[in-house]
Amino acid sequence: MGGEINFIETETCLRTGTGMQCEALEQRSKATGSNRNGKKVFSQQQLRANALLSSSGYLKDKTGISLITENMASITASSALVNVVDGAELCLVRLLDESAAPGSIRPTFVQDCEACIAHSDASQLLKTIVSDQGAIAALVSLDEEAISAISLLAACLDRVEDSSAVILNNLADSIIAISTATGASSKAISLLATLYNMRSDPTEKVGLLVKMIRLAVESGDVLESENSVLGKWMDPAQVETMLNEWNVEPTGRRELYQVAAQSSQKSPAATQQFTLLVVETYSKSDVDAAGLEAAKQAAIGAIRDPVTLFAQQRKILSLPAIQALEKSDAPLFALLKVLQEGKLEDYNSYIKSNGGDSVLAQWQLSAEDCSRNMRILSLCSLAADHEEIPYSVVAETLQADAGDVEKWVIAAVSSGLLSAKMDQLQQKVMVERSVVRKFDMDQWKALQSRLHLWKQNVGGILEAYKQSLNK
Repeated sequence: MGGEINFIETETCLRTGTGMQCEALEQRSKATGSNRNGKKVFSQQQLRANALLSSSGYLKDKTGISLITENMASITASSALVNVVDGAELCLVRLLDESAAPGSIRPTFVQDCEACIAHSDASQLLKTIVSDQGAIAALVSLDEEAISAISLLAACLDRVEDSSAVILNNLADSIIAISTATGASSKAISLLATLYNMRSDPTEKVGLLVKMIRLAVESGDVLESENSVLGKWMDPAQVETMLNEWNVEPTGRRELYQVAAQSSQKSPAATQQFTLLVVETYSKSDVDAAGLEAAKQAAIGAIRDPVTLFAQQRKILSLPAIQALEKSDAPLFALLKVLQEGKLEDYNSYIKSNGGDSVLAQWQLSAEDCSRNMRILSLCSLAADHEEIPYSVVAETLQADAGDVEKWVIAAVSSGLLSAKMDQLQQKVMVERSVVRKFDMDQWKALQSRLHLWKQNVGGILEAYKQSLNK
């Protein structure tokens, strides 16, 4: 699976390749007795000296900070690489019992787990551990053993056939609940990242990502922060590419996009991109109240800034959830359509027919910004149809003074939507390239006409070349 989480400042876990260390632990257990009455069978140092599992290169976090690899190349899930040594589960159970706060773990915990291990019942073993808050608290409190312990639980999940998703969800929720109560959110994110790495099912991985993002935000972290655990990789384009590689259905992506949009409020561009991705997950048949709200926010974002994300927003009018706004919020849909396809005269007509600039206040939009953006977009529309534009035509289209023409050309070029030069002597704008805001039958006909002219010109050049060869 793509999107593997790597840990920085890593070291490999203990790798024995055999069960010798856990066998030694078992022999010592038989010689000294089990921890039944709160008496420590092994010291913490002895327990740490014994490997919980052999992981053949699995990486252990030392800092609690984890990052997604930049290339997100498709790889095999890490759980496939784990080689669990004999007796590892029993070592883990006793470690949790040893590390738990006095009286926090039920008296029969070790016995119950041993019975599950004896019957090779991985499902019941996991349920027994997850259902005991004292055991989960002990897991979260572990230092260097935490990643190895959670890795072993993830490996046990691979032996569960029917209810692995439910158990995984309960395990993750238990870790989050305990860590939130104890202020160990960074530790919890590290543990969840390990689970994420070791699961291969896309639905499970998406669910874990959602939990990690929410936990990061609740703990005061934000996606766009330079020091954020998740902000390093939460790029909308990368996330979409990753989910495409996993073949995740649109409805399966929605919650991840929603939480990402909610978590990136300090970055308007990222918020808008994730909101657009949320809107894209809706079809005509499933646009609900949440879908309409997402569409409304996406529409407002596209009106507020139609330039920065021009490429991402150019198909916004074709989205079913956006089209549904025509019935639920007609004024907003009409304004969006003007910003996407209309010109300055259309914008002014809309403002006049809807009571003036005050109509924008309900969506917290700036009249000055909207007017400026419409002038830039109107100039781009004009440039898309002409190679040379007299200053007078530009001034008329933008309803601006002739002296302001160059200012608007520079603004359009700076936006990246237009590439042009100005001939001040001839008072003309020489267009090199411009975005096309609307591409329908008229644009197809114009393209056909240009291609036909190009064909004639090339034919003329070839004919002149042939004649020159015959002389």
